[in-house]
Amino acid sequence: MANLKKLGEFGLIERFRSQLNTRSPRVKKGIGDDCAVFSTKSDTLQLISTDALVESVHFDLKTISAEQLGRKALAVNISDIAAMGGTPYLAVISLGLPPSTSTKFLDELYSGLQSVCKTYQIELAGGDTVASPNNLFINISILGEARKDRVFTRTGARPSDQIFVTGTLADSAMGLQLLLTENAKSASTKHCRTLIKKHLEPIPRIKESGMLAKSKLRVTSMIDLSDGLVQDLSHLCDANKLGADLHEAKLPFSQALKSICHQKGYDPTNWVLQGGEDYELLFTIRQEDVKKLNSLFLKADTPVSHIGEITSFPGKIILNKTNGRKKSLKPSMGFNHFKRGQRS
Repeated sequence: MANLKKLGEFGLIERFRSQLNTRSPRVKKGIGDDCAVFSTKSDTLQLISTDALVESVHFDLKTISAEQLGRKALAVNISDIAAMGGTPYLAVISLGLPPSTSTKFLDELYSGLQSVCKTYQIELAGGDTVASPNNLFINISILGEARKDRVFTRTGARPSDQIFVTGTLADSAMGLQLLLTENAKSASTKHCRTLIKKHLEPIPRIKESGMLAKSKLRVTSMIDLSDGLVQDLSHLCDANKLGADLHEAKLPFSQALKSICHQKGYDPTNWVLQGGEDYELLFTIRQEDVKKLNSLFLKADTPVSHIGEITSFPGKIILNKTNGRKKSLKPSMGFNHFKRGQRS
């Protein structure tokens, strides 16, 4: 099996270029030049984001395949574009590769990247490869575009705005827990497989964001959920100097999550509040637009849940529990890159 030392840097670049066959007419120069050259549309604003995944911090190669890693690395970047109401169209990637990395691993990694590029019509137009002494790292920068009058941001919410979220929450966090604690046999049940797949193969909500961007709904703020519901909601509240009330009865649980929590004696609400890497969209709309939003998503593939409302109390996030009590939630609930260990 060939390795990096035998292939060399330029052989590796040529190998990548030969595998990436997505060609956008907007990209004039891609892999092989000092810079990518591309055209933009005059009626849009350009969006740019970047995310890094570091071995032993964000993933463990014992629990994720090279192809899954490639898909996930790009998907989490796409999620940032979705959170702004945009459409991704170009990405560049930097890889830090240990000397022992095989060409088979790299082929599978780029196969995963290529599949996501094809799905979302993204051009992987260049990047960089460097040697890394021990651990693998992947850094992707992504470009997108949005209509000038429909860029969603974290600011703009006001008291009485209603809080919605796409999909179900904490499936990814529970999937990670199962990967790290269960043996192969117990992790092969239907619910376990569902949760593990949600962790290893997140789906960015580009379609749902696009539905909102094309609508006339007054979307007042938006963020994607990467670090957990409470922590990301606190980012949104801080940006607007406001607070939020959440309703436990309205939080979206999947059947798979409820089943595993029941088996293991976990509180599913705590998982939904704290679990990270959902890559769902958390957003606010004007109260008078709630019925229109529900109608818009009535036949959508992904449900939306009405989980609370924005309040005028800065920094205060309150959970209205099903037993009638109120619980103050700390913004620190969720993932912190510098306090916890690996994610995948």
